[in-house]
This record gives sequence, C-alpha cells and structure tokens, in this order.
Amino acid sequence: MKGMDDGGIKMSDKIDLSRYVSNLDQNVYAIYNLPEEVIAVIFAYVSRSPASFRENLAKLLADDELAVGVNAGGLAGTYSEKAARFHEKWVVGYGHSSVAEHAVAHIGIEKISRLASAELELANSFNSFTEYSQRYQRPKRGDFYIPQELRAHPDLEARFISINEKAYDTYEKLMHGLMQFLPQKFPRSEHESERAYRSRIEKIAFEDARYVLTLATLTNLGLTGNGRALRDTLVRLLSSPHAESRQLARAMEREISQVIPTLLKYVKPNEYLLKTREALQLRFAQSKLPRHPVSGPHARFISMPAYEDALRKLATALLISQSPLSYEEASARANRYTSAELEQIAEEALVHLRFFDNPIGEFDHLTYQMEMVVSEANWHQLLRHNRRTHFSFGEPTIRLGRTIPPHVSEAGLSEMFQALLEEVEEGFNAIASVCPEAAPYLVTNSHHRQIFATVSLWELYHLINLRTSPEAQWDIRATFEQLLKELKANQPILAKYAQRRMPSA
Repeated sequence: MKGMDDGGIKMSDKIDLSRYVSNLDQNVYAIYNLPEEVIAVIFAYVSRSPASFRENLAKLLADDELAVGVNAGGLAGTYSEKAARFHEKWVVGYGHSSVAEHAVAHIGIEKISRLASAELELANSFNSFTEYSQRYQRPKRGDFYIPQELRAHPDLEARFISINEKAYDTYEKLMHGLMQFLPQKFPRSEHESERAYRSRIEKIAFEDARYVLTLATLTNLGLTGNGRALRDTLVRLLSSPHAESRQLARAMEREISQVIPTLLKYVKPNEYLLKTREALQLRFAQSKLPRHPVSGPHARFISMPAYEDALRKLATALLISQSPLSYEEASARANRYTSAELEQIAEEALVHLRFFDNPIGEFDHLTYQMEMVVSEANWHQLLRHNRRTHFSFGEPTIRLGRTIPPHVSEAGLSEMFQALLEEVEEGFNAIASVCPEAAPYLVTNSHHRQIFATVSLWELYHLINLRTSPEAQWDIRATFEQLLKELKANQPILAKYAQRRMPSA
C-alpha cells in the first residue's frame, strides 16, 4: 500500500519528513536539508522504483548507513558510503549520467584572470554564472594574473608586469579625462540627484576606460551547476593549454567534492581534445600572419535560409504542432500556401510577443550562421548572456584590429589609448616568440576576436531583443544592430518583432 513500508507501517510514523520536504500531502514539494548526492539518489531511485520520492526518502533516512542526521536538527550531515556506492554503480559503472543531473553545487571563484573566466564560462553551456562587471566596478591596482609559464623567463615576466601596471595607469588617466568630458555631453537631468548623476556618468566612464585593461585582469564569479555539467567543465579545463585553467579545475574539483564527491571521480584531461588540438595546430600551422586591422565591431550573416524556404519550414513545424498531421501532410499543405499566406502565418506566430517573451519553439528550426569580429569586452558580454549559441573562436590575438570607445576619441584621449596599445602589442610579440601560452594574457579588452556562430531564429530573437535595447552597452548593441539590419533586409516578417525593447518616446 502506498505510504507503507514492508511491514505495513506508515513511513511518516517512523520518520519525521517535515524537516526534509516542504509538505507531506501534496503532489508537488521541495526537498531540502539533505546532501546533494543524497537528493540525487532519491531522484535516481524513481526510475527503478514505483514508490514516491517521499517514500524513498523515508527508507533512506531509516537506513543507519545513510548518515543524514535523522536524529539531529538543522542541516543534514555529510554524504554517506551508501550514496557513494549507489553512484559508483549507476554513474561510474553504468554511465547512468541522469543521476548527476540532480546533484547541484554552488561555487564562489575569486581572483582568476579574465582569460580563465572566459574558458570556464565556455566549458559547458548548462552552468549558470554571475561575474564581476568592469562596467559597474573599478578594478584595483595590481589585480592581475601573472602566467606561471613566465617564471622561467624573468625578463619577459618583468615586462609583462610593467605593461599591466601601465595599463592600469592609462585606465586611471582615461577615467579622469572621461569624468571631465562626459558631463559636457550628458548634462544632469532636472530631477536627478547629484549622487545619481555622478553614478550615471561614472558608469559610462567605467565602460570605456576598461578597454585598455588586459585579459590578465582579475575577476570574481559565482557558478551553479549540476554534477554532469560540472564534471564536463572540469574535463575541458584540465584539457586547456593554460596552466591557470588547469589549476582552476583542480581547485574546483577539490571544493565541489565536498558536496558531490562521487560524481567527480575519475575526472582527468580528455585525450581526444588534447590530441585533436595538437593535430589541428600542426595541420594549420602558419608563419607570421599579417595584421588585419578591422576597426569597431563587425558582424554579418554567412548563411541564412532563403526567405520563402524559411517561411515554409516554419509553417510546416507550426502545422505539426497544431494539427494531427504527418510530416508529409504538413509539408504538402505548407507548399500550397502563397508567399503572402506564409508571411501571415509567421506574423500570427509573432505578433503577440511582448518585450520579455521568447518566441515559440518552432522558431528553433530555422538556422543561421554569423561571422563576428568584436572586441574582447564585447565577446565577454556575448558569451555570458547567450542562451544556446554555438561558437567557434580562437585564442585572444592582437592581429584583428581594435575597438576604440567613441567617447575616448571625442574626449581627445585616443592618443594616450593608442600609445598603451602599441606597447601592449610589442610586448605580446616578444612574449609570443618565447612563451606563446602566456602572450594571450596581454591582449586588451579593445582587441578583436574572430567568432563564427550558429544560432536558431529563436536564439537570434533573444540576442537581438536583449542587445539592441537602450540599456545595452554600446559595443555589443552596434554588433546586433548590424545583424538586425541585414535580417530586416532579407527576411522582413521574421525580423519584424525581433527588437521589442524600444526606446521610450
């Protein structure tokens, strides 16, 4: 009988579940005050047991081997050997990775370089991050990472340190110059307090001055991930060419293992990733490449579906979702629609979108590929706030040009800005010739990175809506305004509702 153990006794009579579940009599309830691996065990049992989560929890709590503090108040104790054995069997032994989906860890990570933070954030798309923002906070002098690869080259290490110190000096001078200039361009509004006004002007100055800071600059972030995503993240970091990222992986493994130890067993560098990278680097090895000085953000579509083909594919998907039709029937019906009818169908699927909505899932079937040459500052925003974009990208470089913030030029500060970048680039070349793993840390936020991206129209709607809004930072806004303009020119109805956060009149 439901709610009984093998002896016919109610589980609730033997174990007080109220400390671990949010209710005892509803079909939806939260589970808490338990180690993450124990929760994962409870969820995993459901695939092989007809009992409810609460019944399985009661059985586990009644088991003396499962040390979760049944007789003690407060947070449950450490994970047990039984949980470990369960995970050894189903996760490690049988590859039942769905178990790892339900064990979650929250990790604070401090004082890592912007280069390492990007590698971490790109390692697995299922993790969630919140990162220190250089748009809102002022970095501290001396807060930069020194690559350990430079220890064997004292002269280059000294040069690396000197360049980073000069970058901060330039940052401070830019901040001062911008704080003098910006009030002339952005006067205080009638009802704005002095404090609010200074904060607004300071934020703009932060946004622009940070373009001279290098990727060695330290950052902090918070990470939340489930066991499977975290395990895959560590494997990617352990396979990184950068010692900092490999050390970060081991530090994360040590701390995550305090919460979900079994799920991180046997984490090691991925031989496939390492050998493939080595083979491709040999295959595509180049002598010294010429500069390719693109200025400002550049973005364009490399491929997009033909307009009418896209509308027919969308109509087919919508017919399948709304009618009991086979694919052949839906496709044949979509092929009979005129161009005007197809546009009307697309319009009906989009017209009710509000600024905070995402389009329905059928828009995921339309795929687009884009080329973007954008600043590192722009790239770091893009990689954090996409939903499901697939990126190909190289190591940070100095050969693809720079973005100079317009306010820096307008304030007459570009000469100072350019002088610092010239010194950075000379240092980059000197270090790259001896210690190529360390050189990317000298790339600044203004230097460009080449990106190749594949997205669905669903994802494009998210990115365009978010990144062309009045609140968006100017650099990434310019990038997506270019893409929106091209989309409107080629697919007018499909582009019509992409930008929904419009400036107020």
